[in-house]
Amino acid sequence: MSDTDGLGILLPDDGPDDYEWLTLSEGGHDLPRLALGRVASDGHHAPAALRALGEVTRLAPVGERLVEEAEVSALVWACTSASFIGGLGWAQAQRAGLEARLGVPVTSTALAFLEALDGLGHVRVDLLSPYPDDVTLRLVSFLREGGIGVVHGKALDCPYAADSHRTDIREEVRRFAARHPDTARPLLIPDTAIDTLAVREALVQEAGREVLTANQVTLWAGLRRLAGAWRVPALLGPLAER
Repeated sequence: MSDTDGLGILLPDDGPDDYEWLTLSEGGHDLPRLALGRVASDGHHAPAALRALGEVTRLAPVGERLVEEAEVSALVWACTSASFIGGLGWAQAQRAGLEARLGVPVTSTALAFLEALDGLGHVRVDLLSPYPDDVTLRLVSFLREGGIGVVHGKALDCPYAADSHRTDIREEVRRFAARHPDTARPLLIPDTAIDTLAVREALVQEAGREVLTANQVTLWAGLRRLAGAWRVPALLGPLAER
């Protein structure tokens, strides 16, 4: 691994100033250099707002600064909803458009979920979604396009990213597990506004099964696009070996 390896993180700038991404590099983990670029957003979980947020023309200028000034070697769009809202083809076109503009490998949180599930060999999941019903249905459709079926799902109806960020995710996982005790499938928790990396093991214990979160798969997929083998099991769980 090169000391110069840098991973660019495109993150919505939607209100909260204490997202775990902002201090992740200070946590003592064996990580490459992380460079964050904030993309202006009102944080609204509405389809039209999310499609606008995910436009390549909106993301690329921030990404270009990370490539040119921070000299990152790969980049990930760390936003679940604004990478699945237009469907699988839209998400793939978003990635391709950014790669063409930036000249480095790119992925997104939505595509990272599909990549992680494929790597772990899962085709059926349960879903604990912070989004309103209409956006949650778009996510279910996106997963279906990617070959993933959702068996049990719950929408927490958070209208804004800040609402997701304030969610007591451990309590919500506990409630979900009580209602759906079947542990045969992983539990997906989308939305990078929900801090989960430091509590991943606790979420697994509450769920009684494997849990895949937005920030977990985002970090994993980004690291995979750098040279070398970055394994951080404390943050990535079973994905660290994939």
